[in-house]
Parts: sequence; C-alpha cells; structure tokens
Amino acid sequence: MAEPIVMMRGERVALGPLHAELLPLLARWENDPRTVELGGDGFRPKPLEAVEAAWRPLLRGERQGWAGFAIYALPELRPVGHANVRDFLTPHRTAELGIAIGDPADRGRGYGSEATRLLCGWAFAELGVHNIWLDTLSTNPGAIRAYARAGFREIGRIRQARRIGGIVADVVLMECLAMEFAAGSDTFASSPSS
Repeated sequence: MAEPIVMMRGERVALGPLHAELLPLLARWENDPRTVELGGDGFRPKPLEAVEAAWRPLLRGERQGWAGFAIYALPELRPVGHANVRDFLTPHRTAELGIAIGDPADRGRGYGSEATRLLCGWAFAELGVHNIWLDTLSTNPGAIRAYARAGFREIGRIRQARRIGGIVADVVLMECLAMEFAAGSDTFASSPSS
C-alpha cells in the first residue's frame, strides 16, 4: 500500500481520506463481533462484497453531508480505525460523529480521543457546525470516557434501547458545542506539516 494522504496530524494519530485499499480491513473489522457490538449493532456476518457495496458510494463522495476519514497510528501510519462527520448540511449547524477503532489491541491507547478532537476541530472550523452529537452504548464505558476527554458531555439516555446478544443497554447521547470545544481545547485540526 502506498503511503496514505494525511490531512490532519496529532501526537498519536493522523487522519486522511478513506480509500478503496482499506476495504479488506474494513471488512475484517465489520466481521469482528466485539467491534460490531461496540458500534451498537447486532452481529451478522458480512462478506467482502457486501462491505464493499456499502462503502463504495461513500468512498466516491456520493452521500451528501458525509465526510469520512481513515485513522492512522503514528508514526508508522498504520490504519487503526475510521471516523466520520455526517448530516452537517442542515440549516441548524449540527452534525453527528461516528468513530470506530477496529482492532481490540488498538483500543484504550488514546487513538479514539485524539481522532475525535481532530475531527471536531475540523468540523467546527471548516464546516461551520456549532453542535456535534453522537450516541454510544452504556456497555461501552471506554468510548464514553474517550468522548468526555475529547470535550463531549452526556445529555441524556434512551433507556434499554439496544438488545445485543442477550445484553440490554442504554443508548447514551453526548454532545460538544463549538464554543466549549474552543474554550477547553487547543487541539484544533493541524496541517500535516505541523
């Protein structure tokens, strides 16, 4: 694989555009039961063809109001996850954030927190959104802590809204406002040269 394009760089991770060479890795992550569960979905096997069919329109930029990024661990630029900001073309200046760290060995290392901060900084500065929200499961305390470190706060729960593999979980709603992010963070998206 050629060296990836990097658009934003932090201390631990870099973000760049998603690309077709990542499809086999995305398929592996989407077929890992725990990774799927952490994302809030029930597990069903997905052949590579199904994963490619779902991702290719996104890679071609065919979904309006969706911007996706690969997350690379530094310094080796090894792909460790993906993230997106979506539904930002509304007049309300809101957007939703989604993120996944694919391999269990890469979780808990600060990659998700830093990628979230970089992506929020970019969305606030470049897209002009004012509020970014997300949801995660109450059974994923690592994600809740990572989002809190990135500037999000819990704003509510949809109680017992997910049943995955016999486990009942709340959906935890979190948000981050541009003015709070700017006041509490000096980690806005930086250029690859910084």
